[in-house]
Amino acid sequence: MSHHPRQQQEEFFQWFAKMGVHSFDIQVREPISNTDDSPREWRWLKPTLGISVGDYFLKYSSWAKFMNSKGGDIYIRPHGESKHRVIFLDDLSLDKAIQVSEKYAACVVCTSKDNTQVWLATEKELSKLERKAVQSWMRSVGYTDPGSVSGDHLGRLCGVRSQKRNCWVNLTTTTYGQRYAPDVESPLSSPLGEACASHSSNKGTQGLGQPPSPSEDEFGWVMGALKHGVPIINVINQLTDRAKKRGKRLPDHYAERTVMHAYRVLNPT
Repeated sequence: MSHHPRQQQEEFFQWFAKMGVHSFDIQVREPISNTDDSPREWRWLKPTLGISVGDYFLKYSSWAKFMNSKGGDIYIRPHGESKHRVIFLDDLSLDKAIQVSEKYAACVVCTSKDNTQVWLATEKELSKLERKAVQSWMRSVGYTDPGSVSGDHLGRLCGVRSQKRNCWVNLTTTTYGQRYAPDVESPLSSPLGEACASHSSNKGTQGLGQPPSPSEDEFGWVMGALKHGVPIINVINQLTDRAKKRGKRLPDHYAERTVMHAYRVLNPT
């Protein structure tokens, strides 16, 4: 992999382009104190949203380089509000990052000694909430930092210095293998479905001896699926299909809202 900053950034953006990502957000974090006898304090500048790769190299690369030379850290992400096929994994060891990149299409950025950030390609486009769901699953199996699962988290731009770590941020590798997709048997067509059904909601009309409403039944199914380790993105997709079949209004939003509510119930902060 090239060590020249410009070439690193070109290869970085080329990988994203091949994953279908063409719009980016860039943001600078600059120091507001930098004395030897006090901890460094930072502030975030207003982000620049939705820029193209051409815009970056024509309008922003020199500015980013200048801000970096003045002590700022430079961060980037695919446009946070758009659907796209990339998720962010933070604070992976180099060994873990290479493991991921050897199996899946991935872009590995080394942020300090033996510490990386990985952009991982997915099979389908994901909304911000869906990306958060997948990242939460990856966190549960030890493949991302708990503080970096927002669905629109910023990563460090390669080819510039990390002022926090006082080292260069380098592009380690880009790979173009298969795209990541959770490989879990559907709880709707397996014995897991029976286990999930045992977690039906106890709210609403059940106390009157009447069967649960479709929404109550689905919430119980979601709780059971999550408890049995089914990845959140799979649960969202399957609940969306169920809601569509019964004519639920705005099934996508309903599924995301229901699953994230169940997740918060099971994982209180």
